[in-house]
Amino acid sequence: MQTTEPRAHGSLVPPLRIRAFRSLWIGDSVARLAHQATQFVLPLLAVTAVGSSASAVGAVSASQFVPVIFLSLVAGSYASRFSTRTLLAACNLVRGAALALMGAVCAFTGLSFWLLITTAIVLGCVAVFHDIGYQSAVPRLLSPHQLTRGNGLFEASYSATQMAGPALAGGAVNSLGLPTAVSVAAALFFAAAFCFLPLPVEAFSAAEQVGRAEVSIRAGLSFTWRTRSIRDLCLQSALFNLHEQAFLTAFMLYAVRSVGLSGTSFGLVLGLGSVGALAGSLAVGRIGPRLHAGAVVSVSIVVAGLSLLLGAVFAEAGPTVPVLAAAFVVNGVALAAYNVFALSLRATLPPPEYIGAVTASYRLVSLAPLPLGALLGGVLVDGLGGRLAVTVIGLAMTVASTTLLRSPLRRVRDLEAAKAAI
Repeated sequence: MQTTEPRAHGSLVPPLRIRAFRSLWIGDSVARLAHQATQFVLPLLAVTAVGSSASAVGAVSASQFVPVIFLSLVAGSYASRFSTRTLLAACNLVRGAALALMGAVCAFTGLSFWLLITTAIVLGCVAVFHDIGYQSAVPRLLSPHQLTRGNGLFEASYSATQMAGPALAGGAVNSLGLPTAVSVAAALFFAAAFCFLPLPVEAFSAAEQVGRAEVSIRAGLSFTWRTRSIRDLCLQSALFNLHEQAFLTAFMLYAVRSVGLSGTSFGLVLGLGSVGALAGSLAVGRIGPRLHAGAVVSVSIVVAGLSLLLGAVFAEAGPTVPVLAAAFVVNGVALAAYNVFALSLRATLPPPEYIGAVTASYRLVSLAPLPLGALLGGVLVDGLGGRLAVTVIGLAMTVASTTLLRSPLRRVRDLEAAKAAI
C-alpha cells in the first residue's frame, strides 16, 4: 500500500481521519491495555495464588521480556510476509487464547509456577511479532509529514495504558477475583484482534519477497549499522535503556528503604511520570512538525537523564514526594519527545523493504540491555548503598545521554531532510 498525503482545507489530513491508521491505532491501544494488565496480573498470581519466592516472581516478569532478544530478527523477517491485518489479528487471538487456556487449566488442576512461566513466555513471544508488525505498518500508512503526529498518538496511548492497565487489572482483582481479571485481559486481546480486521495493509508481493530472509537477518543489521543516523539513535537508546533500568531498580530500593516512601507514594511518583509522558506525547504529536527534529531528539534525552539525577540528589533535601514527582514528570515529557521523533526517524530513513528488518534490529540492540540494567542496579545498591548508587547511575545516565550532541543527526531539521541526508 503506497503512502499518500491527502489534504483537507489546504493542510494534511490528521492521521486519525485516515481509516487504516485509525484501525491500527485503536487496535494497538486495546492490545496494549491488555498487555499492561497482563504484566500486572501474572506476577500477582505468582505471589498470591502460587506463593512463589521473590526470585520466582521476578522470573515470571522477566519471562515476558526475554523473547525480545531471541525473536526480534525472526519477527522482522516475517513482518512483511503476511498482511498486517492477518499478522496483528493472529497475534492477539493467540494471546487471548493463551490466557483463556491458562484459566481453563487452573479451573481443573489449579495454578502452578510452571504454567505461569509458560504463559508468560508465550505472551512475550507473540508480543515481539505484534510490536514489529504494527511499527512496520505505520510508515506505509502515513507520509513523512504525518509520522510525527501519528507516532505521538502511539506514544500517548502507550503512556495512558501504562496507567490504566494496572489500574484495570487491580480493580478487577479486588472486586471480581484473579480468574475474572485474567478473563478480562483475554477478552481485551480478542477485542484487539477484531479492531485490526478493517486494516487494508497487505503483504509485500511475491516478487518483493525474494531474498527477504537475507535482507531481514543479515542486511537489516548491516543497514542499521552503516546508516549513521539510525546507528546513533539505536546506540543512544540502548545506552539509555541500560542506565534507566539500573536507575529504576536502584531507585525503588532507595526510595523504600532510605527515603521511607510507602508503596502508595512510590506508585504515585511513577504514575505522575506516565502523566508527563502522556502530556508530552500529545503536545509533541501536535506541534512536532514545526519543531527542529535533530535538536529535540538530541536535547530531550539529556533532559530525561538529568531530571532523574537531580531528583535523586535533592530527594532528601526538600519535600520528598513533590521533588521526585517533578523529576519524573519532566523525565516523562522529555522521553515522550525523544521517542516520538526517534520512532519517526527510524520509520523514515530506511527504504520500504528494509523497514521490518531495521525495526527488528533496532529493537534487538536497544532493548537487549534491559535485563543487564536491572541486575546492575541491584548489584550497585548492595555495593554502594541506595543513595550513592542512584547518584552514580544518574550521573552516568546523563553523561551517556549526550552522545547525540556529537552526531550529525542533531543538525537535521525535519524528517524529509533526514531522508535526503543518508
